[in-house]
Amino acid sequence: MFKSVKSIKNFGIFKDANTNAGQPFYQFNLFYGFNYSGKTTLSRVFRAMQLGEIPEGFSGASFEVDCHEASSIKSNNLQKVENLRVFNSDYIVKNVNFDESSVNPVLIVGERNIELETELQELEEAIPAKEVKRDQDIGFAASKEKEKNNRLTEVGRNVAVLSILGRSTFNASSARSMIASAEASHDLTPEKMSAYIDTARASNVSSVPKVKLVTPEMKGILGDIESIMATSVTQTTIAELDSDRSLRSWVEEGLERNTGHTTCQFCHNTISQARIDELNAYFSKAYKDLSQRIDVAIASVQSQAFISSIPDTSQLYPDLQKGFDELRSQIQPIDDSVKELKASLVKLLTDKKEHMAEVLPFNASDYPLPLVTDLVEQFNTPITAHNKRAANHSTEQRQAIEAIKRHYVYQETQNYDHPQAQLDIQAFKDASVTAQTEINANQARIDAIKAELNNTKQGAHSLNDNLRQYFGKTDIEIKPVGGTYKFMREDREAKHLSDGERTAIAFAYFITQLEDESLNGIKPIVYLDDPICSLDSNHIYNVLGIIKSKLGHEHVEQLFISTHNFEFFNLVKTWLFYFSRTKTGTAKRAQFFLVNRTGEQSKIEPLPKLLKDHRSEYAFLISKVKEAVERPENCDSIAVQSYVRKILEVYFSFRFNLTEFRGNGKDQIAPNLLKDIEGAEVKANTLYEYVNEKCHAKSMELGVQFPEAMQPQLTNVWEIITNAIEANDKPHYDAYYA
Repeated sequence: MFKSVKSIKNFGIFKDANTNAGQPFYQFNLFYGFNYSGKTTLSRVFRAMQLGEIPEGFSGASFEVDCHEASSIKSNNLQKVENLRVFNSDYIVKNVNFDESSVNPVLIVGERNIELETELQELEEAIPAKEVKRDQDIGFAASKEKEKNNRLTEVGRNVAVLSILGRSTFNASSARSMIASAEASHDLTPEKMSAYIDTARASNVSSVPKVKLVTPEMKGILGDIESIMATSVTQTTIAELDSDRSLRSWVEEGLERNTGHTTCQFCHNTISQARIDELNAYFSKAYKDLSQRIDVAIASVQSQAFISSIPDTSQLYPDLQKGFDELRSQIQPIDDSVKELKASLVKLLTDKKEHMAEVLPFNASDYPLPLVTDLVEQFNTPITAHNKRAANHSTEQRQAIEAIKRHYVYQETQNYDHPQAQLDIQAFKDASVTAQTEINANQARIDAIKAELNNTKQGAHSLNDNLRQYFGKTDIEIKPVGGTYKFMREDREAKHLSDGERTAIAFAYFITQLEDESLNGIKPIVYLDDPICSLDSNHIYNVLGIIKSKLGHEHVEQLFISTHNFEFFNLVKTWLFYFSRTKTGTAKRAQFFLVNRTGEQSKIEPLPKLLKDHRSEYAFLISKVKEAVERPENCDSIAVQSYVRKILEVYFSFRFNLTEFRGNGKDQIAPNLLKDIEGAEVKANTLYEYVNEKCHAKSMELGVQFPEAMQPQLTNVWEIITNAIEANDKPHYDAYYA
């Protein structure tokens, strides 16, 4: 295993790189770098060790690479590293002839074996029948499971249609969890179901005050009346007053009003003292006192009333309202009875005034008040039940909903044997697994036989398998023609291959070569330089899948991957993080690096924490531009211009959903990034000129140190960008730019 790059001198862009940034190589090593940073040049150092010679065009170059178990490898005494394999642009040129659309055949193992070919044919012919049986069992299991689930879905739907669930749900999964515990006690009568539905639907209600029915307190009044009736008073006779009650009352009142007067207050005539004496004798003190007692008693009787306080029926739970209004109908007769009693007593007292000299019979028991105790209890029984439920509304509502659910689940168990259905489903699944196991065993044996077959046809199969994994489809395939391969598309020779297709074919060929017998039993050291050139995201995932399955820790002695593609970098980094963590008794097995170009030279540096800990190239580029503004002597002007452009492209994409700064002659910078910014149009032209015209300069591949002339431009441009984002997108500015 390689330990570190001790030194690289005058090897392309590596003028004087050394020490691996102080970090050793482990089993897995990931390099990230922008275009033109020196990644491919670094891969050529490793390819030189694979081939045992310095590549053409690198005269005067030297390097030294330390190893873990052996002495260091020096460029002045190169020996082939037999198990080292490098995939880069040089490999593609050397191994794949794209102009003629052909590659050299790959020989995987030994001689043709007729017996194995016969066995292979039998195994392959047996697989379709097993696949049919497997698919049938899978279909039966799926159909049975669908039927079962549909029934449970219907159970959930039956409950949902009752509109009792509120914000909760009851679906097939919910019903399934209740099946095992369903029992006969969960079956509800229609009446019980109706009551539970009412409870479940009821809104949270307040408690209801209890009924109050209060009849008059007549005991004291009846005692007074009994005393009045037993009292008699004597008086002189004045016939005209005796015969006319109204006149007598009028005269009695007038006598009181004229006390102390000799002249009538009504007619102003003189009142004789004899007349006054006559009237005073008629209305004696005893008479007046009794009369006053009678008036007071009448007033007391009339002030008495039957008091009732009854809540509205609608305040009760619906199921408790039954009979409440019938009870309410008994209130009016009670009130009428009280009023009749009062009227009888008033009449009795009024009659007494006509018979002041007589003792009149009176028995209080003849005037009983109606009893209301039982009626109050009847009223308050449902009210008490209501209040208890109101205090426990949530609990009772949940219990009611749960009871309804279990009722429907129990009903379902009576209509369909779910346990047996599950057994049937599992039986079909087990049968399909058995069939698949047999298929896998056949396929494993087929693969083993094929691995022993040595011919061009087998090499094509392996290449095509890798191509299918790479692309995820079979648009392109390899077919053996004589002693070579041809790239075919739909049975026609493929022409005009894209860069991505060329990379895919070369990579598939590289992976196939790793399976060559010459490496059998020896784990290779593999170096991959940008195996995802010009690919979309789907293919990037496919490539990573191939790497993980065929170049994992159990397959390689050491793996090096370099890339400029940030998406691919993050995917590989995420995979390798597992190996970068040190556990008890486990050594670290992954390392991360940055190939960083400054001016006209590159170095291998530790991966910045921002790139290592975060999945954001955007934040990393911002940090690099900030560094260029603050310390321009350490930066490359052309690279910084490309950073600024990339930052704006990312920001415009997610902030404004735009992919161009100018399209069809229309400026998108001023109305978006520079919205409401003074001098927006002038500043927009400044930004566009910087990121578009200068960023595409032909000198980009050369790289230059930050010239003094570029520093003011960068400072001005960066100030325009940061001020605009701070003004129009302050949270984003605080998160990334502050």
